[in-house]
Amino acid sequence: MDINFKRLCAFICAISTLIAASLRAEDNEISEIKSDKDEAIYIIYDSSGSMWGELADSARKYEAGRSALTTFLDTDLSGREVAFRAYGHRRKADCRDTELIVPFSEPAQAKQQIADAANGIRPTGKTPITHSLRQALTDLDGRKGDILLVSDGIETCDIDPCELMREWRTSNVDIRVFVVGVGLTSGERSAMSCIAETSGGKYFDADSAEGFSEALNDAGAAIESPGDPEPVDEVQGYALKIIATDDDGRRFIATGDLYKDGVDIGDVSSNDRNVLDGPGDYEIEIGAVVADGSTYKPVKHAFTVSERGEHVVEVVIVRPALVRATFLENGEDQPGSFVTAFKDGEEAFGFRAFDEALAQPGVYEFRASPNADNSLSLTEALIEGEATELIFELNKTIGFYVEFVLPNGDTFRRGSELWRNGEKLYSVFGSRNATTIIPGRYELRADDQNLPLTPLEVDLTEDGKTYQIPIEAGWVKITYGPPEFNYVNDKPATSATIESLERGSSTFARADTEIPVKPGQYKVNPRTDKGFMEPIEVNVPNGETIE
Repeated sequence: MDINFKRLCAFICAISTLIAASLRAEDNEISEIKSDKDEAIYIIYDSSGSMWGELADSARKYEAGRSALTTFLDTDLSGREVAFRAYGHRRKADCRDTELIVPFSEPAQAKQQIADAANGIRPTGKTPITHSLRQALTDLDGRKGDILLVSDGIETCDIDPCELMREWRTSNVDIRVFVVGVGLTSGERSAMSCIAETSGGKYFDADSAEGFSEALNDAGAAIESPGDPEPVDEVQGYALKIIATDDDGRRFIATGDLYKDGVDIGDVSSNDRNVLDGPGDYEIEIGAVVADGSTYKPVKHAFTVSERGEHVVEVVIVRPALVRATFLENGEDQPGSFVTAFKDGEEAFGFRAFDEALAQPGVYEFRASPNADNSLSLTEALIEGEATELIFELNKTIGFYVEFVLPNGDTFRRGSELWRNGEKLYSVFGSRNATTIIPGRYELRADDQNLPLTPLEVDLTEDGKTYQIPIEAGWVKITYGPPEFNYVNDKPATSATIESLERGSSTFARADTEIPVKPGQYKVNPRTDKGFMEPIEVNVPNGETIE
């Protein structure tokens, strides 16, 4: 009996030990899962000059991005630390203009800081994507995490970020890059997709304000999904990597044809890894891709491939003409707009303000319309190998407000119009929004049934000023006495219209309310829920109330 009891105790102890060990294992497994969820999210945000541009729904890119980013930050970030870096937001032509604005911090703290940063920065300069990614890797400092890259254009600082991703994969850098491309062309989309796919991340497209929010939400869901980058795809066959530069060593995206033994076997691009058809003698004929989609002065380069793997070929190509646009108002940079180039009256190509476009040499007319007051045109000759800067001088504009002042000192705002030489030029807002115009002398008009304004000459020259316009007015107050036999002491429903005997027409009037009207003769037409009453004619003097 004693022996059996000891055996039972031993058995219970063994079972307890196994259960405890199992629980510890489960705890460890849960801890590991939680630690995976504690990976960081590193946001790289485009604030280059082209973010002033518009999306397909006419929304400004930087405004849509700011709104979408706020929505993204309101989602459940699952306890991840968050950091925020912006580029192109401080200096116009600086390929090192990238800044870690919000270092890694808890989501609750980071959200407001990032929202404030996004509201404060203004699109300014270039698009140094590769340099920003390298800085991000330094900032991550061994942390596990993912990068969310938001950009409306490709790299503009001569380095291929897709090649950087290949370097990361070769070096076993375990970081995925998820890319949201904003209003990209097909060629730009391909380049940005390469960044995402090579790193093990995904690419998402946005071409409207709503699409921007959806793309960020989809990117957030993809970031939360498990999946480590696949092992580096070692080249098992034969591949070609092209590095295309000009005489100064500047890299360009180049495309062209691939020949083997004199036979054209396909297209090649410096932006992709190109598959080769085994060993042999090859020749490429490539040139820089210019803004109209053509290839500029393709050059030939022969090479021989004998071994498997990636074969790197460096080709010196002809540098095309380059052009960019600057918009100035009183010597200060302005956001500008899309620029369209015309040749012989036909549209040739277009590019965004602050971007640099590659072009075929020739004489072009460049048109841009930043706002209703500026339809601009320049004619310039573009020269092979040279960079031309278009300077668009904008007409100076001001923003102003109009308030109308009644004889008793009360002020109010309403819609009005600015005319000159019998032509309506502007509608003036009656809200808190400023009206933007070219400063000058105008005729102010305001058509209103009760308070029409006699057309008035005004000089509008000061930016941000509120112009107060005195207006003649008297007041009409309509009061209904209690009906006879009103035993329950309640008033029947009442209303009235006020009709100008000089201008015709009429307007609704509330009872027991002082209604401002232009001085003159009026007919008041009262009514109750029982029907119309006899009209009353009144003369309303300036500054007085007629009851």
